[in-house]
Amino acid sequence: MATDRIDTRAVQGVLYGIYKALHGVVGENSAAVMRRAAPDILDMLGKLGVDFSCVDDVNKLSAKLGETMVQAGMCENMAFTLNGSDLTADITQCSFYPLTMKLKEEGIPPFGCPFAALTIAIAEKNLGKRARLKFLEPVGKPGDTRLIVELTDK
Repeated sequence: MATDRIDTRAVQGVLYGIYKALHGVVGENSAAVMRRAAPDILDMLGKLGVDFSCVDDVNKLSAKLGETMVQAGMCENMAFTLNGSDLTADITQCSFYPLTMKLKEEGIPPFGCPFAALTIAIAEKNLGKRARLKFLEPVGKPGDTRLIVELTDK
C-alpha cells in the first residue's frame, strides 16, 4: 500500500508551512499550542493503531516511544535517560532535522517536535505526571537532537 511509504520531504514541507504560519500568528506561544495539540496527536495515533496504553512507567515510555519512532522511520535511534525529574531523549538522525534547521535559519525556535509532543502526552495521560518541554535543540552530529522533558507530580 502506497500510504505505508511516505517521503519525509513531503512531510517536512507540510510541517514547514504549518510551523511557520503558527509561529507567525502566535509567536512565542507556539510551544503552548503544540503542547495543547499533544493529547490529540496521541489520541489520533491510537485510533490509527499506534497504541501506547501499555505505558505505565517511565521505562516503558522510553522503550515503547523509542521503538515506535524508529519503526516509523522518524529516527535511527531514540535513547532515554532519567535524571531526577528530567527525562532526556537523545535522538539519532531525526528525520525532521532539516526542517528544524531551516526554521532556525529563519529565526523560528524549535517548538513543534513530534517526539516532544508524544513524550509529554504519554507522561501526562498514562503516568499521571505534569510534563513540560525544557530543552529541544540539535546536538552533536548533524541530524542528532536532544530533547529534555521535565516530569513532576500533578
